[in-house]
Amino acid sequence: MGFPRPSTGAVTEDTGVVGGNLVASGDIDYYVGNDNGDWTPGTLTGTYGDLVIDSDGVWTYTADNSQPAIQALDTGDTLTEVFNVTSTGGNSTVTITINGLDEPPCFTRGTMIDTPHGPRPVEALRAGDEVLTVDMGVQRILWAGSKRVDLRDAAPDARLRPVRVTAGSIAPGVPARDLLVSPMHRILIDGPEAQLYFGQDEVLAAARHLVNGTTIVTDAVGEVEYFHLLFARHQILSAEGLISESFYPGGVGLSAFEEEAREEILTLFPELRTLTGGYGKTARDVLKRHEADLLRRVTLPQPLIRPLMDRKAA
Repeated sequence: MGFPRPSTGAVTEDTGVVGGNLVASGDIDYYVGNDNGDWTPGTLTGTYGDLVIDSDGVWTYTADNSQPAIQALDTGDTLTEVFNVTSTGGNSTVTITINGLDEPPCFTRGTMIDTPHGPRPVEALRAGDEVLTVDMGVQRILWAGSKRVDLRDAAPDARLRPVRVTAGSIAPGVPARDLLVSPMHRILIDGPEAQLYFGQDEVLAAARHLVNGTTIVTDAVGEVEYFHLLFARHQILSAEGLISESFYPGGVGLSAFEEEAREEILTLFPELRTLTGGYGKTARDVLKRHEADLLRRVTLPQPLIRPLMDRKAA
């Protein structure tokens, strides 16, 4: 008779999805001795998924990737559930960690992007076109992509439902008109609060973390088309006067793309195949959800950023 040892496994939101499910597998063993045929087989139901184990201790964990609790996770967030399993040698556990992953930041059709030739709709921009950036002036787009998403059957808090940033909600005249962005599209925030709470003159916060239910809201559109602009480095852009980010693929985000688009990006940045952050750092530090929530509560409805014309004069 042996002594059972614990087993662990992990899955990551939107990664390796099979038939809509996240799947992990393993084999729980004894510290010493043969455990073949010793385990109690069956299906164990957890909070987020189910664990199936056979008499030899081989287990498979399956969880529906579309669950709101899983889709609400950001990079660095985790969920954990523990399954108690039994054998003739005693009891043990299989612990599953569900890791979060940020969705790609993107603009929506009709958004006007500042370029050296005046504002242009994001859907008209192509690889090689010039765009004005806050830090590096005129920069050429390295890759541009888009994806249409049908939200008619999605839940109100679906992860891909856009956030509406209403005119003047960030600062006077910023944005110049209502603007739709993806939930994880990060908006630049500056001012004394950023320095006071985070020791930075400027930070980036995801749009969904700034939702206040009045001037910044999750929108109930039935369909949305998202557009991505990729540069050789992560950039800060101006769209409708709102200062926010370009697409950032480093380490996260690529798994949400279809294979053709993902391979196109990886051809440009082959170092991203190992997901070691080869694309470089974000242009500004990115606030975690609780940090952005603090900033939203202490600043809104006060301006979160200076208008672009004030920034240029500074």
